[in-house]
Amino acid sequence: MYGFLKHTHLTLILIAVIFFIVNFYWLKTNHKNAQNPLFKKILLHTHLTIFVLGAGLIWLLQINPFETSGYWVLEKAIAFAVYIVMVKNALSENKPTKLQYISFLGALGWIVYIGKLAISKQAILLVG
Repeated sequence: MYGFLKHTHLTLILIAVIFFIVNFYWLKTNHKNAQNPLFKKILLHTHLTIFVLGAGLIWLLQINPFETSGYWVLEKAIAFAVYIVMVKNALSENKPTKLQYISFLGALGWIVYIGKLAISKQAILLVG
């Protein structure tokens, strides 16, 4: 069960990042699919599924994010929320172009940060 959840979680993360990059590219090149709400819904549902599978992994592994040893999970959840905000800003058509590019790079930076947290399992910001 753990292996299935973990690999599904990682696969959906890869799909979500690819969808995000493609959607941003379409938005910046005025591609016809940038206006299609289906692709934004797919991205939203992929993010929700990633969150649910992550919560399932936390439950399965019995990690308490409010204990010192589990701060990395809490930090990962907070970073994921910030990533979602960055994605929303980057893909918003009524935001200034400069803010969209900054949000795009910021979202990719948060993904790298989340990956670092997942690999090291050491909290960086919530060190207590």
